[in-house]
Amino acid sequence: MPSRVLLGLSACVLTAATAAPAVAHDHPREPRVHVYTPHVAPLATVAGVKITGEAYGSSFVVSPWSDHVFYGLTDRGPNVDGPDGTKIEPLPDFQPAIGEFVLAHGKAVLVRRIGLAAKDGTPYNGQVNPDNSTNETITDLQGNVLPASENGYDPEGLVVMRDGTFWVSDEYGPFITHFDRRGRAIERLSPGQGLPAELAWREPNKGMEGLSVTPDGRTLVGIMQAGLNAPGGPKSKNLSAVRIVTVDLRSRATHQYVYVLHNTDGADTGVSEISALDDHRFLVDERDGDFEPGANKKLFAIDLRGATDVTGKQVEVIAGKNDTATTISNLRAAGITPVSSSLYLDVAGLVTRIDPTGDFFGHDKIEGVAVVDHGRRLVISNDSDFGISGVNETTAPFTLQAKILPNGQQDDGELLQIDLPAGWPGRR
Repeated sequence: MPSRVLLGLSACVLTAATAAPAVAHDHPREPRVHVYTPHVAPLATVAGVKITGEAYGSSFVVSPWSDHVFYGLTDRGPNVDGPDGTKIEPLPDFQPAIGEFVLAHGKAVLVRRIGLAAKDGTPYNGQVNPDNSTNETITDLQGNVLPASENGYDPEGLVVMRDGTFWVSDEYGPFITHFDRRGRAIERLSPGQGLPAELAWREPNKGMEGLSVTPDGRTLVGIMQAGLNAPGGPKSKNLSAVRIVTVDLRSRATHQYVYVLHNTDGADTGVSEISALDDHRFLVDERDGDFEPGANKKLFAIDLRGATDVTGKQVEVIAGKNDTATTISNLRAAGITPVSSSLYLDVAGLVTRIDPTGDFFGHDKIEGVAVVDHGRRLVISNDSDFGISGVNETTAPFTLQAKILPNGQQDDGELLQIDLPAGWPGRR
């Protein structure tokens, strides 16, 4: 499980030290960058195409007890687009899971897999959940339609609590589920039952993409991937206004705030993660879906202080289909102050300068952002999609296509560690 350390101009490593800083402000020192490549056995090989096993990048968080131990999260499992808007799951029995990794001595080692399950231990799966259906038709490789399942789950955001339990957000409901140490559900929050009812307006597969907890362990903070399809408002894909939801774990009181995507011509990015810096500041991972070089993947530091609680407000209708500046103007005219945001790190700019060909960490889906030491160190994961990208046929039976990176290799997941120098803008 080799790693690459990017320092100086050594022949065996790469560097960002000679490039301009990947942040909005000049700074005399560059980040130190280190890459871990976990090697997890493939899940299967189907007609010569590997379904890779290192797919724990939907979220990535540091352990509350050790800064060498991290937890990653799979999504609902291997799936690709099929004909006529369908989805194809080549491994219908896949159980979404949390992976415990140790990062030390140049290696990322998977030491424990925690399968997610219902209270009675029944494994979760990636089928549509009837409690808040996405109205997708999901089939296997033979074209057989997979039935809806009350245990269908598409996890995307992860929190590890000091008592060893987990909170996980999913895209289907969206739900936020509390799991015990074994991965069995303890309770579930859903729209209208512990979460704001309007979250049910989420665009299918663009639910609660990110989840964090304040360092004091008192408040869950989740963020939607995109705007909501609110009645009377523009479609989700056209919205720059995205909702943040907080849940007080003692009183279960909820609040909502608006994060505005950064664009000049309508929404062309989405949110993949939110990670706590302290009890009121967070990093938001905003990205496109393009491979390097030249992609758009940035971390923004946000502050909830001073933002307006938009509970009960039709912010999507107020914001409208607009760019960042116009969206903010419309919100402020209605008395709504969105969360403040500033560029913390241009991740795509950093890795493209390291290798302009896209060979270095050229992934399309940067989804997990583990914050260590209040943001001094970041460990970023990509969602590898289990190394598959599509099918070759328009009718069943189907064969898979491998997901190929710009360097010509099949995507199998990587971890990018970034150590930021003292005085880095936004660090405290």
